[in-house]
Amino acid sequence: MEKLTLLTPESAQTSIVYPIAKRPDTLDGKTIGLYWNRKSGGDIALRRAGDNLAKLYKNVTIKFFDDDFPCKPETHDIVPAACDVIIGSTGDCGSCTSWLVHDLVQMEKRGVPCTSLESVPFEDDVKLTCASFGMPDHKYTIMPCNTITNLSKDEIWTAIDQITDQLVNNLTTKGDKGGKAKSQGQEEDMAAIAQKDAETVEVSGASEFAAWEKMNELFLSERWGDGFPLIPPTAERVNAMLKGTKRKPSDIVAVMDPGQGFATVKKIAVNAVMAGCAPAHLPILIASVEAMTDDKYRLRTVTTSTGPHAPLLVVNGPIAKKLNICSGRGALGPGSQSAVNTVIGRALRLIIMNIGHAYVGELDLDTLGAPIKYSMCLAENEENSPWSPYHVDMGYSKDESTVTVFGVESQLEIFDMKNETPEGILNSYAYTINGLASYANRAWFVGRFTHNAVLLCPDHAQIIAKHGWNKQDVQAYLFSKAVQPASVFANTYETGRVIRGLRWIFTDTTGATLPIVSSPDWFRIIVTGGEATKSSYTTGVGFSITKKIEE
Repeated sequence: MEKLTLLTPESAQTSIVYPIAKRPDTLDGKTIGLYWNRKSGGDIALRRAGDNLAKLYKNVTIKFFDDDFPCKPETHDIVPAACDVIIGSTGDCGSCTSWLVHDLVQMEKRGVPCTSLESVPFEDDVKLTCASFGMPDHKYTIMPCNTITNLSKDEIWTAIDQITDQLVNNLTTKGDKGGKAKSQGQEEDMAAIAQKDAETVEVSGASEFAAWEKMNELFLSERWGDGFPLIPPTAERVNAMLKGTKRKPSDIVAVMDPGQGFATVKKIAVNAVMAGCAPAHLPILIASVEAMTDDKYRLRTVTTSTGPHAPLLVVNGPIAKKLNICSGRGALGPGSQSAVNTVIGRALRLIIMNIGHAYVGELDLDTLGAPIKYSMCLAENEENSPWSPYHVDMGYSKDESTVTVFGVESQLEIFDMKNETPEGILNSYAYTINGLASYANRAWFVGRFTHNAVLLCPDHAQIIAKHGWNKQDVQAYLFSKAVQPASVFANTYETGRVIRGLRWIFTDTTGATLPIVSSPDWFRIIVTGGEATKSSYTTGVGFSITKKIEE
């Protein structure tokens, strides 16, 4: 019998537990806060809930608040300071559920009882999210519907009328007085990290190949795999991987959303081994984790959405050529030319799953999924670019190596084999990307932000540059041409969710047009790919983040 002893890839999660706030005996004379995360229909649901409670209790004051998800940090202070209890809405998709729980937990930590309005299909996700934020006893309220985003006002009222008793129980001592859980110390977290980093499993088989097959069966059953065969993370392989960095194995690179998992260097290395990486790839993964956990990246949204979001890695600088990271034909795979790209991108997906705890159906609520979630990594084609490399634009020197992480929801091909002018090529680009099917092409109407990668093939870039255009000219032209009539945007959101300065679109009769993004800077120009005039464009969410790779 052959036996394999394997290090487990899953990280420890925070063990700090916070108590729920103490509940009042009655809502008589209380100020009830209604907090809306601007999800469609949530304002209707909240106002109905407030009306129902006002009929049951004396001298109730209702205060309404709204902010996009995630809310601004100051909102966590403003709402609790003005209220005795808080009801929040709505959790009826992946990212909005996760962010709503996050925001209400932050408010409850200020000592004010909170309950969130959640829909039936997301109850398990709510439980896991509450635990990941250290408040497993959060008193969420389940509405008797799958979603309220497409329901009529009467249908929403009917759903809310059925849960009034739940709301009372969750906000008063009729359900739970609160204040029972005790906060644990950071020492317990460190002990959990050490224990998880050292955990091993054993598999056996009649041959080494049979043991490897058993390992893959086990890892898949534990949700640790992505569906493709994995390389065994033995201690020998992991120790070899760790030689790719000067950092200590126990160093905590970041705490990763959505599950608040501790990304130690060792756990990153374990997942890198499983994906087929070499030790030289480890610094890229460490820098990528640092980039993804920057607040502006919006990792929680990327990992929990019901949409098919994924990270795109763009590598710049000497390390790309040194490690043979493909920047030319077929850079995004598949094939031998992009083998390094593939394993680096794959390792990052395993890290998101096993360290971030974003498992499909548990925190990752992606409705359909997408091939881009397996791996998305390329290098900029700096040699064939007529402009400065992207990382130089971001303030780094040409001799430094960096990785930039974009949050991607979809990828569009840009076909233009006819035009010989910047205007012609970029018109093809603008008319391809200006649809509203992508969330990223309308997010700015509700105060969101996003960087979209303009992946220009070298042929297109050289034609554009030949006419004296720089990257800023490209951005400005796309901003002016990728537009839609205001009436089209008005069809996308209800009035209350659109930022106040743009609510004129609901009554506009002039035929005015608006850009699909908030500013030209949202178009990020990267030259990549091989010969022939085919380019690409990625829509996404959150800012792209660039980090230096410490080799």
